[in-house]
Amino acid sequence: MKIYISADIEGVAGVPSWEYGSRKNLDYGIGRDLMAEEVNAAIGGSLDAGAKEIIVNDSHASMVNLIPTKIHRAAKLLQGEVKPWSMMQGMDKRYDAALFIGYHSMAGTWQGSMAHTYSGAIREARVNGIPFGEPGLNAAFCGYHRTPLVFLSGDEAATNEIHKLIPSIVTVAVKKGYGRKAVLSIHPEIAREKIREGVAKALSGIKNIKPFLPKSPYTLEIKLLGSEMADMCERIPGIKRLANSRISFKNRDYKEIFRCFLGIMTISSHLL
Repeated sequence: MKIYISADIEGVAGVPSWEYGSRKNLDYGIGRDLMAEEVNAAIGGSLDAGAKEIIVNDSHASMVNLIPTKIHRAAKLLQGEVKPWSMMQGMDKRYDAALFIGYHSMAGTWQGSMAHTYSGAIREARVNGIPFGEPGLNAAFCGYHRTPLVFLSGDEAATNEIHKLIPSIVTVAVKKGYGRKAVLSIHPEIAREKIREGVAKALSGIKNIKPFLPKSPYTLEIKLLGSEMADMCERIPGIKRLANSRISFKNRDYKEIFRCFLGIMTISSHLL
């Protein structure tokens, strides 16, 4: 069994704000250690379920958060920028299942811990009219490759968000947001125990969870932070201007939808 893990930091137990998630801050070292331990818990659960190959994609910010010597030796670690597929780099049809660790809810979510969608430039993203955050956008990219997302850990809002799209998925909520930069978290050691158990459970019932992918054709709609961002993104072939700061893109191939989203996110982020 081959397992793909995408790991973020905002949804990790004990991480209340970007003070723990940004290398500019003194507490970043604490956050990256907590992140590594949750990743190791997921690796442990994968091994318990019989995994033979595990790839971990470091998916937060500059994507060099995980210290290689602190990650379980059974896994290979994918790090660095600029990855063409960002949080989903390395995902392809070889994997039997995907796991998302440390994930958070979409931009604008009430009681979402550090809620955002890839970048502060993205106010809202929809696919075929359905609001998508990082869990949904990335899960569909897995689904494009016929890989089911079987497990997600993160804040309570993120687990609620993914259950709306994949009702049978196994999740572990390690904290609850109170505002955007305050959380009530379970103890990190308990979080790791729950993650390990949850991953093993999810992989043992892998046949019960189908790959997630909305029906084609696809319409991507994005509301940006400002109109000048839409001005720049309108230069991308196929982009249609809908309103002051809202744009859209259509394609029958979800891979092209995801590619366009990442392009929009990258261009608009440079104007923050």
